Amino acid sequence: MRLSNPEFLFRVSSLWVRTLRIEKIFLSEPKFPSIVAFWHGRMFLLPFALKEYSDKVAILISRHRDGELISNIVGKMGFKTIRGSTGVGKGGERAFLRMVDWLEKGGVVAITPDGPRGPVEVVKRGIAKLSMKTGVPIYPLTFSSSRKIHLNSWDRFLIPLPFSRCKVVLGKPILPEKFKDEESLRKEVELKLRSLIRKVDRGEL
Repeated sequence: MRLSNPEFLFRVSSLWVRTLRIEKIFLSEPKFPSIVAFWHGRMFLLPFALKEYSDKVAILISRHRDGELISNIVGKMGFKTIRGSTGVGKGGERAFLRMVDWLEKGGVVAITPDGPRGPVEVVKRGIAKLSMKTGVPIYPLTFSSSRKIHLNSWDRFLIPLPFSRCKVVLGKPILPEKFKDEESLRKEVELKLRSLIRKVDRGEL
């Protein structure tokens, strides 16, 4: 089936993205190492937006069957992938150590903190643990589109329609040393991601 064929999906999505008019807005200059956080429902365009940094970026992808497909697609774009989760079990411990190692080498780790199965727009604690452990800042990232559809999925996955105007926005860094514990950092990441997505959707950025 073609929808489960990574080569086919990569080619179709690449052609799709070429029709889009994409504007990138960096509210602060990204630094390395760093952690990039974006909602699961807004991941469609972001690997293409980050492609110029693909040799520096490792994307955390679940070990679920859908994750295998995503891993194959982003691998074709030159990204490193780390399979597992930010939690305990499901390859979480091994994935966490690999992310720490990648950050210590000066790389970027990209995480969907509400993935792989939600709840939608609720940040899991793993990203805060990773940031606290390494001292590496978290950058919120999102995109919006002038014309779009939302899939009937738990994350309301957004797909920009062809020839739409899109904005990809990287927010200001969230510094772990400013927070007393993982929970307070987790809440701040959730707050900043929700705020950023509202602003870009309303055209305020």
